[in-house]
Amino acid sequence: MFVLALPPELYTYWEAYPWQLGQVFCIIKSYIQELTSYASVLTIAAFTIERYLAICHPMTLQVLNHPTRAVKLLIIQWIVAVISAFPYALYTRTFYFVYRNESSEPIPDSLICNVPNEHRETMTYFFQISTFVFFVYPMSVILIMYILIGLKLRKSNPVPHDRNNAVVQARKSVIKMLVAVVVAFFLCWAPFHAQRLMTLYIKSDEWTPFLMTIQTHLFLISGVLYFVSSSINPFLYNAMSKNYRNAFIRTILPCLATSTNTYTSTLNSNSPASKSSPYFYNKLSTRPMMTKTSAVNDSSHEDNSPV
Repeated sequence: MFVLALPPELYTYWEAYPWQLGQVFCIIKSYIQELTSYASVLTIAAFTIERYLAICHPMTLQVLNHPTRAVKLLIIQWIVAVISAFPYALYTRTFYFVYRNESSEPIPDSLICNVPNEHRETMTYFFQISTFVFFVYPMSVILIMYILIGLKLRKSNPVPHDRNNAVVQARKSVIKMLVAVVVAFFLCWAPFHAQRLMTLYIKSDEWTPFLMTIQTHLFLISGVLYFVSSSINPFLYNAMSKNYRNAFIRTILPCLATSTNTYTSTLNSNSPASKSSPYFYNKLSTRPMMTKTSAVNDSSHEDNSPV
């Protein structure tokens, strides 16, 4: 998501109007942003299901376990994302949405990349499906499964009622982390779908300055959280789980050790004569290297309301 969707999003923040990258890139941008967001949500949901099976139904997971299972699951996720995002490539276009009064002449600065009014009704159904399939449904699955995981952890291996007991504290830490993951998912994706649904259901003549302010703030906030959603979970795990921090360190240290061993082997493989030269060490040294809103003159009026 960062590699494919972030650059065009940053460009729209830098210069929202007019759209200057052409219609082809407009279509590609819209498609990639939807595609990567769907893939990200499906991946989070898949991890949740995997975690649920591992804790609540370990025998089932063991039966399903296969070397190629993860690869097949990822392929299925991306196929679903590719197909689901296709309507956005089909209906997104560049168009002018502001025209001069009593004239069919468009205002050049009003050229945008969005869904034109003629496709608005069709895309309304896709937006609604997208909100349900890629937000409401995954949110429900994540919430229910983490509740079941929490209940399983509370019931398993009862221990004496001692607040300082290490097992009790570990369980509390895990439950807190599960709650944090659910809350983070909701906070990251709710503004994105809220501003999209606002644009769909509020007609062009019903927009008030107050609603425009809310929509603008939602657009800015959702644009940031849209990308935070794909990277926040590892930070939550590191902040709230000592076991995860230790596993992370164990994963990183071998890489550092490998780099050190490679460097040492390079030194040892050279002859003493070459090592005696000061130029030898110099040679080995390395240098660390939306819907967006726009103010329009009173002399103009909107012909289309962008989605």
